[in-house]
Amino acid sequence: MNWLGLAAGLVIGAGAERVATRGLRSDTDSPSRLEPAPGTRHHIETPDGGVLHVTEYGSGPPLVLLHGVTLRADIWHHQHVLAENARVIAVDLLGHGDSSPGRHGPTIGAGARAIVALLEYLDLTDVVIAGHSMGGMVLGRFIVDHPEVLDERVIGVGFISTAGRNPGGKSTKLLKPVAGQLHRIAVRYPRLARRLADVPPNDLGQILVRSTFGSEPDLADIREAVEAFEAISIENFLAIAPSLLDHDVLDRLSSCTLPAAIIVGSRDPMTPPKESRLLAKALPNSTLEIVPDAGHQLMLERPDEVNAMLGELLARAAVHRRPPPGNGRRRKASK
Repeated sequence: MNWLGLAAGLVIGAGAERVATRGLRSDTDSPSRLEPAPGTRHHIETPDGGVLHVTEYGSGPPLVLLHGVTLRADIWHHQHVLAENARVIAVDLLGHGDSSPGRHGPTIGAGARAIVALLEYLDLTDVVIAGHSMGGMVLGRFIVDHPEVLDERVIGVGFISTAGRNPGGKSTKLLKPVAGQLHRIAVRYPRLARRLADVPPNDLGQILVRSTFGSEPDLADIREAVEAFEAISIENFLAIAPSLLDHDVLDRLSSCTLPAAIIVGSRDPMTPPKESRLLAKALPNSTLEIVPDAGHQLMLERPDEVNAMLGELLARAAVHRRPPPGNGRRRKASK
């Protein structure tokens, strides 16, 4: 499955037979472990009139975390331990959680501009930014669209289960006008769209979400991802889809010589290891880790590996921190 499979499942599979999912229901009856992260909350206005909701906790060098499509900021709860040594800033991407899109919608490009607004609002420097799935695509667009902000404020980047392009290839781009038309219909007839997407919990959402995990997921992790999946509106998802299909920044990432870390599961069906290898090739100062038997939701499935990757990235990036005032300009990242 890739982005095409997810979109097709959402749009076409809304009426899937519930009999096929009955055997899964007892697996996710356990309560969700999703809880609001302890810390300070901010609601930051974006240039196009949207609102970006972020939560920060801990102290130390800033670490900004960007989740994947249909998820939200509290999906990073396994990463709370990083707050012992870092100022962790978890973002609800536009159209997700408590963040609302502005005039330009919840697209990847709008998400990149929202990251600029976040960095400027909190006046962050010496930042490490890491993105999962769509969050990694937003990070990629931020790198290529806002190089001056990258140079002034960021010292490291992390890519978790993501891609520098649409993993479905050119063939899935043919769906862009279809996705656009579906979005227009959803906006014009919102009640109809919501009824079509109103699949009971543990049915369609569970099938799609379970397919993104690896061989032996924790059932509570599946429940959390399903809960987030069911919370996003069909209008926002359909508004995001065209920018996912258009995404391609691979050829422009080589200008980023900052420390970069890339991690992916060997069984990731949405952004398979091939895409991470291409990212590693594009980013000249990168490391790559492929986690055996893991799927797409690495921060849930393999939190120890993700936390180790982020901790190592923070340590690598530390040598590029700005010197105190009066000691000259920040040292550039080496190639």
